[in-house]
Amino acid sequence: MKNNKKQEFSKILLIQESILIWIHTIALLVLAFICVFNGFFGELPWLTAMVALPWTAYGVSQHAYYKKAEKENTKNGIIYETAMLDLNPDEIEEQEGSSIG
Repeated sequence: MKNNKKQEFSKILLIQESILIWIHTIALLVLAFICVFNGFFGELPWLTAMVALPWTAYGVSQHAYYKKAEKENTKNGIIYETAMLDLNPDEIEEQEGSSIG
């Protein structure tokens, strides 16, 4: 039977943001190419700002997501799986059951 575990909302947001940032970047590069191809030889500072600023925001989003994931997967500063090795099987089942509900 296939495991249909629902993805977390934050992970879905990060995937959607990844797709959007690439679409945005490619569209601006195409626009810059069209401008130069049609004889616009002025400066293109708008290109650097319009591409760099969204990538900076994306970096902030990734940082926040990774910090969230780190906090979810550690217990008292150690990795979750290592913490689970210290517990006996009854405590593991009890903790997993309480995290589901």
